[in-house]
Amino acid sequence: MRITVHIPDNIAQTLKLAAENEGLSISAMTAKALEVFLKQQRKQQAARRLHSLIGPHAVTPDALESLHRGRDDDRP
Repeated sequence: MRITVHIPDNIAQTLKLAAENEGLSISAMTAKALEVFLKQQRKQQAARRLHSLIGPHAVTPDALESLHRGRDDDRP
């Protein structure tokens, strides 16, 4: 899908250099960066939902381990 965005010049330069360093096109690097960002956002939303369900209570080590496994999820 083609999407047009306008970004500040300094971010564009950083993106261009990062893409060159990774051997990627600017489009591929942008897609990769957005994938990482969106994955992080999804994990933060899941943590907020979990916190709203359990409240400010202590979490057992097993639950914490399960949460960490969920954070390691590789879904885009």
